[in-house]
Amino acid sequence: MDFQQQAATLKPDQILEIIIRRRWLIIIPVCIALTAGLFYTLKAPKTYMASTTILIQPQKVPTDYVQSIVTADPQQRINTISQQILSRTNLEKIIKQFGLFRDNENMYPEDKINSLRKRVVVTQTSSRYKSTEAFAVSFTGNNPEIVMKVANKLAGFFMDENLKAREIQAIGTSNFLESELEKIKIKLEDREKEIATYRAKYMGGLPGELETNLRTLDRLQLQYSSDLNTLRDTQNDVALLKTQISRLREMEESGRTAMQQESTLAGQMVLSPLEQQYESEKRQLDEFLVKYTPKHPEVIKLTKSVADLKIKVEKEKNSGNRGSGSTSVPSSNNTVLFQHEFTLKQMENEIRNLKTNIHQIKKTMQVYQKKVEDTPKREQELQSIQRDYNNIKESYNSLLARRLEAELAVNMEKKQKGEQFRILDYARLPEKPIKPDVRMLFMLSLAIGFGFGGGVIFLLEFLNPTLRREEQIETEIGLPILASIPPLDKPGAGRKRWIELAAFAIVCIYAISIFLVFYFCYLKGINKTLNFIQTIIHI
Repeated sequence: MDFQQQAATLKPDQILEIIIRRRWLIIIPVCIALTAGLFYTLKAPKTYMASTTILIQPQKVPTDYVQSIVTADPQQRINTISQQILSRTNLEKIIKQFGLFRDNENMYPEDKINSLRKRVVVTQTSSRYKSTEAFAVSFTGNNPEIVMKVANKLAGFFMDENLKAREIQAIGTSNFLESELEKIKIKLEDREKEIATYRAKYMGGLPGELETNLRTLDRLQLQYSSDLNTLRDTQNDVALLKTQISRLREMEESGRTAMQQESTLAGQMVLSPLEQQYESEKRQLDEFLVKYTPKHPEVIKLTKSVADLKIKVEKEKNSGNRGSGSTSVPSSNNTVLFQHEFTLKQMENEIRNLKTNIHQIKKTMQVYQKKVEDTPKREQELQSIQRDYNNIKESYNSLLARRLEAELAVNMEKKQKGEQFRILDYARLPEKPIKPDVRMLFMLSLAIGFGFGGGVIFLLEFLNPTLRREEQIETEIGLPILASIPPLDKPGAGRKRWIELAAFAIVCIYAISIFLVFYFCYLKGINKTLNFIQTIIHI
């Protein structure tokens, strides 16, 4: 029968019988392993760890009023600050300040830095406050007091570096926005100058002046038409006046002839010069009234002249002085002729002025017509310039608003009203070392003791051919059991049994004592346990 079959045939009572019979092979290895484990626990170098819990406190000013410009993820910012704190320069300051590695003066500086860097651990932890985050800065070492101080020092570095980093980032953002704002401002001023130059260059032809130009063009058109009509009427008046002047000159010639005939025609009745002038101007007035309205300047002038001549003719008739009147024909005709010639010169001057004015109006109309025709082109050019100006102005206003927000954020960071690191729990003096692990060493010692004892018992039981049970005789030898004889006690066997029981009890008490020492080391710490043991020994 092989080992597996033998093990399968064992019953619980048989296993218990083996354990009782081989109890020394169990208790002694366990005691030895526990003793060795306890000795190693008490004598091994002790490593302590101190942790400082830091709370990530949100900004105190509501984000609706001031928006923070430090938008980095807290975990990313913690990693960044960790790299800064674990830099060579900073770790060398910590080594010098707290006198670390005094026992290893021959150790290379690089090894010291690497060793110290490995002993600093930053871990994310859960906060007691809702909707907030926290992390812990831990440091391990052999001296609990130095471990506590270094952990608190590292936490202070975290807080200082966080404030410094946030302020630097806020100031850097503000300076960047300021520089970009100055660049945009220069571009905006250039566009404003370009628009002003364009407006000054094409003053009067801009899109906004189109309605005014059209009204001016209409007004010039009306004035042009009116001046043309006036010119045409004046030219007609000049032609008519020239006709009158020619008639007056003919009358003057005929008057001189009549004066010569008056000497030969006695008693013949002739019209006086005033009556002749009256009749001539009356006929001329009738002709003008056919062509012009009563409000025409020449009609008004002739009407007044006819009225005056009519009064003079009536006076002359009343006085009956025809002889004297006939002798004044050349003088009266000369006066009217002079007046008509003077009027002709005035009208000719007026015609020249009208022609000059019409020419000027025509040129002005061409200028305004050109402005109206160029308005779509000017509008397109101005829109192109204005579009660039509006885009730059929009960028400028956006940067200006962001710069103002950045200035508020900088002031908030300087006054420490933004997101901050606040120490939630300072590092305390560690009493229990994290190494050696008492619980693990205890379990390992028990496992070694029981494993060694169980292995020895297994080898002794299954490699020993001794028959210890009745069924082994029947199964292995194949002979039936006829009778069984109980074991006989030798003289002094009882005393020996009591001594063995006492010794086993003592060993068990020792094992229990070792277990209690392990338990107190795990529960209270190694230092307190040692102090307690020393106190008991001194007592």
